Amino acid sequence: MQTTPNNSKALAIITYITLIGWIIAFVGNNKQKNSLVTYHQRQALGVQLIYFSIAVLITLTGIPSLQVLFLGVFILMIIGISNASNQINKPLPLVGTYFEKWFESIV
Repeated sequence: MQTTPNNSKALAIITYITLIGWIIAFVGNNKQKNSLVTYHQRQALGVQLIYFSIAVLITLTGIPSLQVLFLGVFILMIIGISNASNQINKPLPLVGTYFEKWFESIV
């Protein structure tokens, strides 16, 4: 599957929607790398890891009020989807620059 501009935009958006969406974007962007998709894969992977870390933290501590942290993850996802749909490679607030560094060799 070659990544056309419209296809790359769709893959960049899909990458934020669950881990399965990230995997679909990874496979779709595997042969011919598109910088937009690759950038948003790094950002989305970080958001996914934050989400799962919060879920584990809530499970281990048993403190249900920590669920408010999911709101922050949701806001990061919305910002990421907005950037991807506008085809902007801009880091997410507070954490995006770390994701760029941490995941540059993965994606």
